[in-house]
Amino acid sequence: MDASTQAALSAYLDARRDLITGAEPGLAAARALSAFTDGVVSALAEAALSPLGRPWSVCALGGWGASRLLPGSDIDLLVVTDAPAAGLREALKSVLYPLWDAKLEVGHQVRSRVEHGRAVRDDLATLTATLTGRVVAGDRDLGERTLADCACGAHKRSRSVLRDLAARERMGSPYLLEPDLKEGAGGQRDLDEATWTAAVLAGAPARDPEALVGLGLLSPGELEKLRTAQARIATARWSVHLAAARPSSLITLDIASDLGPEAEAVQSSLADAHHLLLALRERVAGRAPAPVEPIDAEALFALAACGTSALPELEAAAWAGLLDDLVPSFSETMTLRRPGLSHLWTVGAHSLRTVAGLAELPRDDARARHEDARVRDRRALVTAALLHDVGKSQSGPDHPERGAAIARTLAGRFRLDPDAATDCATLVREHLLLAMTAATEDVHDEDVVLRAAARIGRDDLVAALYLLTEADARATGPGAWGPWHAALVGELADRLRGALAEDGDGAGIVESAELARREALSMLDRDADARLAVFVRGAPLRYLAGRRPDEIAAHARLVAELADLRDPADVVVAIGVGPAEGTWKVSVAAADRPGLFASIAGSFALSGLDILAAEGHEAHGGAALDLFVVRPDTLAEAGGAVWATFERTLRATLSSRLDLTSSLMQRRVHYPPRRPGSPRVETGVTGAYATAVRITAPDRVGLLHDIARAVADSGMQIRWLKATTRSGWVRDVLHVVDADGEPLGHGVVGHLAMRLRERLTARSGPQ
Repeated sequence: MDASTQAALSAYLDARRDLITGAEPGLAAARALSAFTDGVVSALAEAALSPLGRPWSVCALGGWGASRLLPGSDIDLLVVTDAPAAGLREALKSVLYPLWDAKLEVGHQVRSRVEHGRAVRDDLATLTATLTGRVVAGDRDLGERTLADCACGAHKRSRSVLRDLAARERMGSPYLLEPDLKEGAGGQRDLDEATWTAAVLAGAPARDPEALVGLGLLSPGELEKLRTAQARIATARWSVHLAAARPSSLITLDIASDLGPEAEAVQSSLADAHHLLLALRERVAGRAPAPVEPIDAEALFALAACGTSALPELEAAAWAGLLDDLVPSFSETMTLRRPGLSHLWTVGAHSLRTVAGLAELPRDDARARHEDARVRDRRALVTAALLHDVGKSQSGPDHPERGAAIARTLAGRFRLDPDAATDCATLVREHLLLAMTAATEDVHDEDVVLRAAARIGRDDLVAALYLLTEADARATGPGAWGPWHAALVGELADRLRGALAEDGDGAGIVESAELARREALSMLDRDADARLAVFVRGAPLRYLAGRRPDEIAAHARLVAELADLRDPADVVVAIGVGPAEGTWKVSVAAADRPGLFASIAGSFALSGLDILAAEGHEAHGGAALDLFVVRPDTLAEAGGAVWATFERTLRATLSSRLDLTSSLMQRRVHYPPRRPGSPRVETGVTGAYATAVRITAPDRVGLLHDIARAVADSGMQIRWLKATTRSGWVRDVLHVVDADGEPLGHGVVGHLAMRLRERLTARSGPQ
């Protein structure tokens, strides 16, 4: 490389660095970077290829050809020449190696004019890159004729080329909260397709879709929307390239937060590009556009009955404002971002998926089929599904309350009678009730069920609320609903139905518990061991509620069996099938002692088992009965070897032969936290029985052991616990009492919360 070429390369790298670090992200910066790159490639090519003595031309292809080069984009170049390969190979090294040495991503093709004409006929990607090409250096006439030939040839084959373009795979949705700005629906490739279509139909290279206006395939207003989308997406992609460790086009939630209000503008442009491209494809294919008419209530209910197959039509209608007569400004919610744990979609898109999902549930889910048959007014349910998050149009908490008021106001537009309007408003107001109560409260606690029942009011609304809950969760994301969540919500729904029965008024819970006690005692009458009856007679209602008499009797025998053992480290374990597929019930009777629950939780973790729910109960004679629902933390089955390992580990821990803390630290080396983030600890008094402690934290091996250890070290006991895990985060709810079995005092609550935060933020667990 001669001195002048070296100077040109150095100047380019300096200018590139200054531009990337200092320029305002956007099309202007992308064009400037393209121009800088033109200059250095031209200088390198002139120095290396001119001595060949044969015509040559260097063309910029793809995004560089369209003058939209981003910091992490490939520099895609085409060298057109028929120079002999021997000399050409060395000459090309002088062009490419300096760029590669500078750590730039450079793609190149070297062909004669005829060869490139054949290449674009055989490969769609090569053709589309060429359709936005332009000459950078060398023989301009040779380069322009090559590019023109390719566009002209594509024009002659326009029917097949456009068919292939329309068959292009488009990932995802423009309404994802973490959209792909390049390959995703509505992203750069959709904008490119509009430009490629213009180039094919015009028979000439194109930089944008402007030629489609003259062909009557785009209106001037639609062209302006696409240009706005191009500007916003280029700006966002530049920012993403700077924020990502490696070139990426994915807007993560963190990057979207940095973009601020611009993130919603980008989301709006993704939707514009997506729907305009679909309309363009229809026009190019000669199909008449769908009638542009507002969707009334009858049309909405008909589309909702079609299930998820109606989603494209619903999304297109919402984007075009055709739902705004039913729900004012619903089109704005389609690009409204309200990120939450596990949420994948914008507010409006999530709502449409909830509506469409309702029709699918009875086909796929036996429980949903059972509930669907109980729904009194499907129109009220569908309307509630559409409106359940409409309150999020205003930021801040209490969106269900705001949504309920809106639902009551809009009920007439959906042709709901006054009773159905009231039901719809109730469903909107309480759409989180089942999921939140099942995940954070003890559904065996009569007070919990009665409070929830009072909010619903009627037993015939439980079925509709269950279906709305499941459809809402499934529309949230893949981690928001599973067998365990379904089992929890289903059990709560059953208890609510009992509490709301005409002859129940909540007393049914107490009556069923006492009936279970009597039947369990009856089963034990023939047993000579009087200790069994003592256990059953002393069992609290919250333990008896929802348990079969034979299960209660089995627990009584478990505790009696423990009393016959001499070694304080002995335990008695019973294992049974759990309430959801892939889960197991594990009952552990052991001598009560401080830290027992933590020891059991840690032993589960070392044995490869996740705890989903747990209860702790005092039994007579200094025994404790701890009841768990667990599942394997991998896809492996929980066979006999797993349970043997658990019992062996627990006995070794209780006899002090195993240092549980050290063993868990070693296991964590192989199983790092599944998701980064900061834990949150919240406390509050639940009824008169215990203090509720709510913990949200990234999941890790032995997390529940660390929590239980912190509680035990503070001189307190866990009375009851529920653990749920979604998308790598745990949401644990503990009911904690002091050494006397009473709720915690205010000062003690603060001390416990501080100790829990310390334990949860420690990198390796307890120290």
